[in-house]
Amino acid sequence: MKNFHSHPLLRGALILTCTGVVGRLIGFFYRIFLSGLIGAEGLGIYQLIFPVYALCISLCTAGIQIAISRFTASNTAVGNQKGALESLQTGMTCSLLFSLVCFLFLRLFAHPIALFILQESRCEELLKIVSFAIPFAAIHSCISGYYLGLKQTGIPAISQFLEQIVRVVATWLLWQICTEKGIVFTPAFITASIVIEEVISCLFCILALLLKTGSSHLLSFRSFFSFRRHGREILTLSAPITLNHVILNLLQSVEALCIPGRLRLHGLTSSESLSVYGVLSGMTLPLLLFPSAITMSLSSMLLPAISEAQASGNQKRISETIQKTVSGCLVLGIFCTGLFFFFGKDLGMLLFKSNLCGSFLLTLSFVCPFLYLSGTLASILNGLGKTSSVFWGNLTALSVRIAFLFFLIPIFGIRGFLWGFLVSQLLLVFLHFRSLKKEADFELDAFCLFLKPAAAVLISYGICCALHALFSGLPEILRLIGKIGVYGIFYLFFLILWRVFPLSSKPS
Repeated sequence: MKNFHSHPLLRGALILTCTGVVGRLIGFFYRIFLSGLIGAEGLGIYQLIFPVYALCISLCTAGIQIAISRFTASNTAVGNQKGALESLQTGMTCSLLFSLVCFLFLRLFAHPIALFILQESRCEELLKIVSFAIPFAAIHSCISGYYLGLKQTGIPAISQFLEQIVRVVATWLLWQICTEKGIVFTPAFITASIVIEEVISCLFCILALLLKTGSSHLLSFRSFFSFRRHGREILTLSAPITLNHVILNLLQSVEALCIPGRLRLHGLTSSESLSVYGVLSGMTLPLLLFPSAITMSLSSMLLPAISEAQASGNQKRISETIQKTVSGCLVLGIFCTGLFFFFGKDLGMLLFKSNLCGSFLLTLSFVCPFLYLSGTLASILNGLGKTSSVFWGNLTALSVRIAFLFFLIPIFGIRGFLWGFLVSQLLLVFLHFRSLKKEADFELDAFCLFLKPAAAVLISYGICCALHALFSGLPEILRLIGKIGVYGIFYLFFLILWRVFPLSSKPS
């Protein structure tokens, strides 16, 4: 316990993991609520605006947040708290200026973006509404970057949790008001909840920062001119990072926005294509990515740990960290492959009343080990300073997905995208592994990390089927929970029995 409290990385990882899991749970049930309110087509329209919104956020905050974290950490290390605050002020000034440009751009060009890029005129109103969230998201992101630079994850974690709570409560209140007044509840009201959540989380971060620093002038216009001293270094560091994020977001946006159009070429109507897109992006992928709350929290803390080990020349520590994190991701991913393959259809019907969601989960279940592993490998490579390798790997994988999208969806329908998603994740993990092998010496036991967990999955599911009679009299939801519980318990039992878990640096 003493070691835990004295180790900021372990403490930070635990805080982020707990917050991430709780946030994912809230967001998961929120999507179930949304699917009942606006249906698959409405969810598809709502999801269409997120590539544009994510692109604007990347332009305003992606590189600047990282720059603030790095300069805050370096200034704090030498006891220069004033320099850390000035870095925050400068970064926030730059981010706010960029966010105002994005805000005006969306307000002025919402109509052509909706009509010609999103190819859905109903998105125009949503884009105009969500534009108000961008400046608040910029401030929120900068302050979170400052706290992460201090290795204090409490405020970012609480603000992330607060976002989820406010979004759910705001949507529910708006729905209640619409119901009482007889107004049709549309995706526009859900988009408004995004603005509300960003405003509240931004105000929370500002208040927390003022209480911490006691600097009432921190956000005054006079303090914003500190960018004259620090602006160049902030922009120099953030520019390449922002460029990488923007290019990748552009490709992801192209991918997301083209899916409904390519489905129409396959023969689906506009309504049907939006419904399929809504099921995929609003139901299936969030459920598939739910376990990644654990690996994402781990990844966020891996970067400084790997960087520190590299700086001290501790190659043994780098190798052990790679072995343990890769092993953990594979064990979790193989478990989730079995979970979604054997129980995916039941989960889709029970949670979303959608056979299509269950079918997607079954097909994509095999991608889980590689999906969770790719983010961890990217974080390790970033920690080793190989950001260009991560960028080119992501670029290659996205290009493959887009190729599948353009050439196979018109022929095979949405299955063409699912196949492309599987192939691209396999390729991405291969490319990251190849880059990592050039930088670090580590070994993985394929028998221990693939065959033993796979055998545990099959035997655990077999035991679950053998005990089927125990759950036959229970309600549907309790029956499914019971089956998944038995599957999970026996999977863990066999991992421990076969010495796969707990993991050691030398796989057995």
